[in-house]
Amino acid sequence: MRFRVTRSAAGSSPGTTRDPLPSFPGLIRGSNPFVTVGVPTTRGVSVGTPWSRRRWLLAGAVAGVLFAVLASIEVYGDPRGAGDRLAVVGLSLVLALCFPLAARHPIVAMSVAMLSFPYAMLTGAEGVGGAQLIAELVLVVHAAYRTEPRRSLAASVCAAVVPAVALVWGGEGVWEFVFFGALVGAAWVLGTLLRREQSRSRQLAALAAELAAEREARARAAVAEERARISRELHDAVAHTVSVMTMQAGVVRRRLADRPVEHDALTQVEELGRRSVTELRQVVALLRPDEADRLAPPPSLRRIDDLVQEVCSAGLQAMSTVSGTPFSVPLGVDMSAYRIVQEALTNVLRHAQAVAETETVTYEAAGVSVRIVDDGRGTTAPGPGPGGGHGLVGMRERVGMFGGELRAGPRAEGGFEVYARFPLAEGTR
Repeated sequence: MRFRVTRSAAGSSPGTTRDPLPSFPGLIRGSNPFVTVGVPTTRGVSVGTPWSRRRWLLAGAVAGVLFAVLASIEVYGDPRGAGDRLAVVGLSLVLALCFPLAARHPIVAMSVAMLSFPYAMLTGAEGVGGAQLIAELVLVVHAAYRTEPRRSLAASVCAAVVPAVALVWGGEGVWEFVFFGALVGAAWVLGTLLRREQSRSRQLAALAAELAAEREARARAAVAEERARISRELHDAVAHTVSVMTMQAGVVRRRLADRPVEHDALTQVEELGRRSVTELRQVVALLRPDEADRLAPPPSLRRIDDLVQEVCSAGLQAMSTVSGTPFSVPLGVDMSAYRIVQEALTNVLRHAQAVAETETVTYEAAGVSVRIVDDGRGTTAPGPGPGGGHGLVGMRERVGMFGGELRAGPRAEGGFEVYARFPLAEGTR
């Protein structure tokens, strides 16, 4: 994984080539014939919903037309007389109209279709063969899918008994009665299973949406907390710098006691400096959550050896190296580089299952870089550590603030590597 952060042209805020929040891999992806469930990997989460009534009406109209075509083929291929054919055409039209009717009234449409058997016997028509049976079973499945199981079961039983009794009354055997009842029962079970699958899919999609929203909220909270922490450290750095400037202004003011104009100007500078330091310390006091941070020494690359000792005391073979000639870097860069090393070492101890690690601090005229390498599993990205950071979230915020570069990921030869580079302006050294 690689992140490259650059400053925007306006200079007001750093522009980045990454999303400000980590993306979330797809949680659930699935579909069935009537509902589509999808949870995307970005912040927006789409949850599948049942078809609208307009779609059901359109699907019913299409199904009705298809049935009418099949029925017409069977009717006009039948050698029966015109009278019987007219009755069959009427039956076919009734069944065809049941499909769009099912879009709004599934049980009514199913019941009307089932009454086609007594209608065929009363009118002397023999139906339209297999197309009639298929249409009726499809309507049973649809009714079971669209309505509650209790209602659809009661309606299916009643709708199945009437035509089954009509079959027996018309001279058919008991086996036809049992066979027809079994077909209707199987159709109802299929529709109920589809309904249950849809309900389960919607519940899983809703759960996935909640989990994605919760993870995003946690990520936002982590970013806010890390920014507050960075703000505390930078306020400390600025307060220290302003204090030094104020002291130097006071020294110069005393040496220019015989020059009233310069003396008065430096007096104002000194007063503004003291006031700024006071305000900065008040802000830092508000941002600092507890007394432990107040008493802790300021983070700095000069304290890398302390981190190495802590890692060694935990049983890890750690080694620290310095490349180039060390020089004084801006306080913000100094603090941020230290925090990145701290977060990376915390991850090594917690997740990497490593035996040894090496961190390298490189000083160059164009910038300062830190590189932390371990020989562990190489599959776990930096996570929250005891120092109060938030892994990659905090690292990206710190590097992005200075327009630097961050790389974090497993190495081909094994282990995990974190590399961060902070560019320095000319004349900083």
